[in-house]
Formats: sequence, structure tokens, C-alpha cells
Amino acid sequence: MRLRMLMSVCGRSWLSGANLIVALTSFTSALSALRWQRAAEPCVWISNPLGNGEWAAVVWNSLLTVGLGGAAAAVLIREPPARLTRGVRFGLIALALRSVFDAVVFFRVVAREEITSSLLIPLSLGVLAVLLADVWLLRRATPSARERNWITVFLTITGMGVGQVLMIALHVLTFGSTDYRRDADVAVVLGAQVRSDGSLSLALSDRLNTAAELFREGRVRFVLVSGATGVEGINEATAMRGYLIEAGLPADRLLVDPAGVNTLATARNARRLMAEHRLKSALIVSHYFHLARCKLLFEEQGVAAVTVPARMSRRLMLEEYYFARECMGYLWYALTRPLRPVRTE
Repeated sequence: MRLRMLMSVCGRSWLSGANLIVALTSFTSALSALRWQRAAEPCVWISNPLGNGEWAAVVWNSLLTVGLGGAAAAVLIREPPARLTRGVRFGLIALALRSVFDAVVFFRVVAREEITSSLLIPLSLGVLAVLLADVWLLRRATPSARERNWITVFLTITGMGVGQVLMIALHVLTFGSTDYRRDADVAVVLGAQVRSDGSLSLALSDRLNTAAELFREGRVRFVLVSGATGVEGINEATAMRGYLIEAGLPADRLLVDPAGVNTLATARNARRLMAEHRLKSALIVSHYFHLARCKLLFEEQGVAAVTVPARMSRRLMLEEYYFARECMGYLWYALTRPLRPVRTE
């Protein structure tokens, strides 16, 4: 009986954390839309049924904030008010139906080969599982105050943290595993390590080979390489340009950003260079674990871009570390994006 109670506490706290992180990132998306005066998509959702305008984004993100924030609280409260429970349950069912619609759209566009995915699991299915578990748990009692002790409190706090991390990790994994390649003006390649002898790291060569593939397919007219000078003393963007020229790409089709010190700087510099060359749309090329944060920051800069994961010739030695780092980085940027300066033309 005690084991069952502890399992219930863990399950409820995981779900509460998953709901809470979606509510928080939806809240920051609503604030961002108001500040930018243009649409800002929810960080861990897929589509907005209300449209693409500023106020549609504000309303949808606000609904997600209230609905999932209420769910995060309701699954932990011993005896939530019946009115709150009914309202939250109704909202969760509506969101579950929307997630089913999104999943159907995902599989339909995959079947049409408009996109490809190495994972073939859309985020909407993970969200659907969370929503259905919420609805089920709202019909069952939480542990009584008598059953609560320091163990259940510890499990609740840590479980909420685990739930938040798992939801962010699911988003980073599912989003990054999807290849949205289509015709665009430019492919933007994010930099990675260049060794002291001038040779490119495996990660960087994989990204550049993917960009070269896009250029040869006729998907893009230009390739923009972005990087900075590392501790090795070699500028990544310059080395990237040289690699692509050796690969047969024409020099006059290569744009260079030598000041891409991080992803945010690359997004800002890409916007400026694209404006100078009258380029309107972009494909962002990087490793799968990096793309969710790239998309968020390019959207922040008002750049019309979709993502293309680099074709990995083999697994990276520190891939798990990079994935975990990107999950934390994505979470930080998602929660703080209303605080960053609004872009200027």
C-alpha cells in the first residue's frame, strides 16, 4: 500500500512538472507576442488553431497557461474545488483533441514526403499522453495529509523537476529529429570546433556537408556560415568557407559571419546579412539537439526559417552531454525571451 502511494506521488509530480513547464513557456510566449507585436509560437506545442496573428498568439498562449497551470495544481491538490476540476478537465480534453489533430497532420505530411523524421514520433503524441493522464488522475484522490511526510515532499519536488526536464527533452528530441527542408534563399550553418591544425571537427564537417547537399539539390541559392575564433586561434567561419569552396561550392554564393560567438549572435547576424542581400527565407543547419533553440532564437529575430538536422556520419562522442546542455539552454532561452531586447531593423 505504501509503495502504491509513493508511486502515485511520483506520477502526479511528474505530470505536474510537465504541465507546469508548458504553462510557463506558454506564458513567456504570450508576453513575447505582446512585446514583439507579432506572433510567438508556444515553446513546447505545435500549432495555433486561432491563426498566426499577434493577438491569436496571445490568446492561445494565455489559454495554455491557464489550462495547464490549473492542471499542474489540480493533480497535486488533495481536494480541488469541483468547479476547478470540471473546468480543467474540459480544457484538457479540448487540448487533447487538438493534439490528436496535430498528430494526424504530422503523419499526413510525412506520408506526402513534405517532411521527414528519423524518429517518427511527433511531440503531440507525448503531449496527448500527458493530457490523458491528467484527466485520469483528476478522477482519483491524492494522498491524504496523514500520509504525507518528508519522503513524499522530497519526491514531489524532485518529481516536478523530472517532469519538466522530460517534457523539454521530448520537445528537443522530436523537433530536432524532423527535417523540414524546402526551397529557401539561404542555408545558415552554425559553427563548431576547428582544431588547431585547421582541420574541422566531425560535428562541423557533418553540418557543412548537409548544407552543401542542400545547395546542390537547388534548395538554396546561398550558404551563410557562422562561427567565431576559438581557443585554437582559428576563425570557424573562415575555415567553414574554405571547406565549402574545396567541396565545389562557388565562392560568390557563400556569406560569412565571423562573429557568431553563440546561437543568439548568429541569429542576429544572419538577420542583418540576409537583409543586406535581400534574402527572405532560411534553412537552419545544425545537429538535432541544437535545432529547437536555433528555431526559437531565429523566430525571436523575425527570420523566416525552418530547420534541417545535419546528417551525422557517426555518433558524437559527447552526444549525451550536448543533448543535456541544449535542453537546459533551450529552457533558459524559452523562459527569458520576453526579457531580451526587441530586435531593431
